[in-house]
Amino acid sequence: MSIVEKLLRKYADLYTESTTHPLTNELCNGTLSDHRLFTYLTQDLKFFQIGLNLFGNTLAYCDDPQAAIVLGKQIGFLSNDENDYFFKSLSQIKEENLQLLQEKVGDMLGDNPVTLPEVEKYLDLLKYMTYQSKSYVELITFTYVMEKVYLGWADYNIDNGLVKQGLEFKHQEWIDLHSGEAFTKWVEFLKQEVDRVVKTEQDEKVCEEMFVKALKQEISFFDGCYNYGN
Repeated sequence: MSIVEKLLRKYADLYTESTTHPLTNELCNGTLSDHRLFTYLTQDLKFFQIGLNLFGNTLAYCDDPQAAIVLGKQIGFLSNDENDYFFKSLSQIKEENLQLLQEKVGDMLGDNPVTLPEVEKYLDLLKYMTYQSKSYVELITFTYVMEKVYLGWADYNIDNGLVKQGLEFKHQEWIDLHSGEAFTKWVEFLKQEVDRVVKTEQDEKVCEEMFVKALKQEISFFDGCYNYGN
């Protein structure tokens, strides 16, 4: 059994909590309130922008030429498709429900939206990973967990027939970006990278600590965004 399989089994409850959150469940069935979706996307955009730098640092410490090419291609994908989604969806929600946003989450509007405490804590971890970490084991484990959680919530809803037909772009595109053959292949690549580079007991310790920390941060992130303004 690989290190990733062991961790997924050992922390199954934590992983399930991260992939069956009300925020992502409601997004997939089209019932997520626009103020919650707007909050989530506004906060995730903060994460996304520094996340590109994280990918760069991960690439810098990758010791395998072929793996480095895969990481580089993913940076390009994020800079295009996912970046466009944020701005299209935030603009749509503003146009359709500006009054609701002003009433519920007014400080999310404008050029400098508030950063939620849960998000600030996650950003601190992300900054550490981006600007201080020199451990590829740590970096690739963190990246794997981030992406595995997103594939996980999408697959959970798809596999259980919970994705409503005829969803709007702001819902469906986010699901599409985190499901399907290409994204599944990307997450599998990250799993293989974790399994490839974890070789010693110290590596396993570093991997497990980051695995758990990243899962908890994802759950906290979802919680903070879902509960804000309610």
